Amino acid sequence: DRLTVGFAGRFDVEKRRGSSLVPNNATDPFTGGPINPGQAFGQIPDQSETFQQFQPKVSLSYAASDDVNLYANWGIGFKSGGFNNQGSAAIVDQNFNQFIGTNVLIEDQYRKETSSAFEAGVKGQLLDGAITFDLAGYYTEIDDLQFFEFFVGAFGLLRVVSNIDEVEIYGAELNLTAEILDGWTVYGSANVTESEIKANSSRPVTVGNESPYTADYTINVGTQFDLPVTNTVDFVARADYRITGPTWFHTVQDDTSPTLFSGLLPGSALMLPGFVGDADYSITQRDEFGVLDMRVGVEIDDRFTVIAFAENLTNEQYLNEVIPAIEFGGSFISPGGLRRFGVEVVYDF
Repeated sequence: DRLTVGFAGRFDVEKRRGSSLVPNNATDPFTGGPINPGQAFGQIPDQSETFQQFQPKVSLSYAASDDVNLYANWGIGFKSGGFNNQGSAAIVDQNFNQFIGTNVLIEDQYRKETSSAFEAGVKGQLLDGAITFDLAGYYTEIDDLQFFEFFVGAFGLLRVVSNIDEVEIYGAELNLTAEILDGWTVYGSANVTESEIKANSSRPVTVGNESPYTADYTINVGTQFDLPVTNTVDFVARADYRITGPTWFHTVQDDTSPTLFSGLLPGSALMLPGFVGDADYSITQRDEFGVLDMRVGVEIDDRFTVIAFAENLTNEQYLNEVIPAIEFGGSFISPGGLRRFGVEVVYDF
């Protein structure tokens, strides 16, 4: 009676096609050759591919007591492969590998991504439900992780997807919620994550680095009020403070990489050695930051709500995203949202 076992399965089939619409007579004004190096031997042929994957899932749940539940689950995840801009492989090879000696592998067709994810933990409550908790550990192995890259050069800006052959991610998460008084709740959660690139034929030098877009840790704390003012009016308020740990956004991290300037400087008027143009990407890690959001208002008859809100109340300045263009020697950065106030009105019919 206390043990539950679940099985599930899903099968996906995605058929994709890619066609180049660049005319074969479109030439590069500098070289006189085809504007897309992939057309050096004629029109790029159409491509088609079918990506499919069976995704099983197994889950176990055991009620150790009326207040504590143990659980574990495992499953396979899937993301379809697809096509980059046709000729991307030739553009990257000609402009970077052959010109400045990098070792970057980009293919016109990127592979499907699969993941094997395991999680186990315990959920429960204390003091007749006044405190609830959830503690979990997880381990995920990702094959052919799809990673979005930018390349900048004389050809312009190229956006492509590469595959990271194998990535390992593991960590633990804790969630706590406590009802201090009737209508007053405090809550918090913390997550710590370790990750490692185990194999990467796209950029072999990055093996051993962390998985991109994976924060080292996150912490969330908050409180919520829902208190009666009259028989028909409730005062509601909520405050959330979120801390996000250091985060890398690219597979190239504490690494130095040659750039286009490494190839241009030796032959320029400056005649500087190539290594002067190399870029150090250790500074592209986003630092830890914290954001405070608040909401205060009233609910009337459980149908009409007026809420004043503040996002990033402390006006924390942080980066939303850092996108390095490795062979260009720089990064595209986007700032996080600054302080914003507003009023929200909701009526439920």
